[in-house]
Amino acid sequence: MRAFLLAVSAAALAACGETEPAQTVVAEQAQAAVLEVRDAWAAPTPGGVEVAAGYMTIVNAAAIDDRLVAIATPRAQRAEAHEMSMDGDVMRMRAVEGGLAVGAGETATLAPGGMHVMFYGVTQPFMEGESIPVTLTFERAGEIAIEMPVRRVAAAADHSGH
Repeated sequence: MRAFLLAVSAAALAACGETEPAQTVVAEQAQAAVLEVRDAWAAPTPGGVEVAAGYMTIVNAAAIDDRLVAIATPRAQRAEAHEMSMDGDVMRMRAVEGGLAVGAGETATLAPGGMHVMFYGVTQPFMEGESIPVTLTFERAGEIAIEMPVRRVAAAADHSGH
């Protein structure tokens, strides 16, 4: 009888252990479904320039915080979330340490003059009219693949026709 109870207990524990990864995957998929990237775009680069900037809005409609921990594209050697600040009359720009937090129910806006994506080691210039493939990796939501159309600041900010 004791052996039977041990076998049933072991089977129950094993079954619980098997469902946990599936529940985690479902939770992460649900998080990705409520994490939305909107209005992504990149600025064109003149020939010979090996850096570029990108912008977007990240909306986290989930009930849990998330964090943008990595940015990658085949069009640049590396990419980072950057923040800008003024130190007197000097504008300072630096990578966001530890990733870009996007709180539960919050929106992170990456726009000219503020938080943005910096692309380093651009392999070929970003040309107006094309799109740059970018993969965003979030701590909880995982990877989200986006396309960043290349356009000028005025085109992205011009809403006069709406």
